[in-house]
Amino acid sequence: MSNYTEAPATILLATNCVCCGRPLVDSCSVELGIGPECRNGTFPEGLTDCDREVANLFVFDAAIAAQAGHAEKVVTIAGHIRDMGFTGLADKVESRFKGGVIKAARNAAITITEDGSTLLVTTPFRRGDKDAFIAAWRTIPGRSYDRKARANRIPAAQKGALWALLQNFFPGKWGTGPKGAFRVPTPPKDVTADVKKQLDLSFGEYR
Repeated sequence: MSNYTEAPATILLATNCVCCGRPLVDSCSVELGIGPECRNGTFPEGLTDCDREVANLFVFDAAIAAQAGHAEKVVTIAGHIRDMGFTGLADKVESRFKGGVIKAARNAAITITEDGSTLLVTTPFRRGDKDAFIAAWRTIPGRSYDRKARANRIPAAQKGALWALLQNFFPGKWGTGPKGAFRVPTPPKDVTADVKKQLDLSFGEYR
């Protein structure tokens, strides 16, 4: 199902630090994907320009994956950074996600599995705003409830609508999908509509 697991590459802005999650406010930090405090002291002395450039590219990729919620990808990239000898930087990059990946693997709040041309989705039930929650599911074209699987079944082509529902009702929650653990991101409040749209599009890249 390439339309689900392989989205076209999309260039995004790094809006939040990969290490601490705080908003990035200067152009250098946005370019690198890490804030000045977190990058202070993380690069050892005597780096070649090539090593620094490769490490910076890894950090930026991790920042994009982090703000899209792709936890396992962040941890994998941290491993590459560690293999380059940047242990301190690798520890900082994976610090917000490693425990979550383990937790999601054991007891994910949200699960998404592929079943032919459809997705089976389980989530907690939102009792406090159940009317809005039920209505949101019913607005997804082609959605049905699979009683045997005890899951909502939606066409894979409607992953964008599913992602919007998850962001609306479960920001910050952990889940598992076809490509592993993920965390539903909370879009930064001060990003532009174009950046938010790009964050939404990143859903297909990692689940």
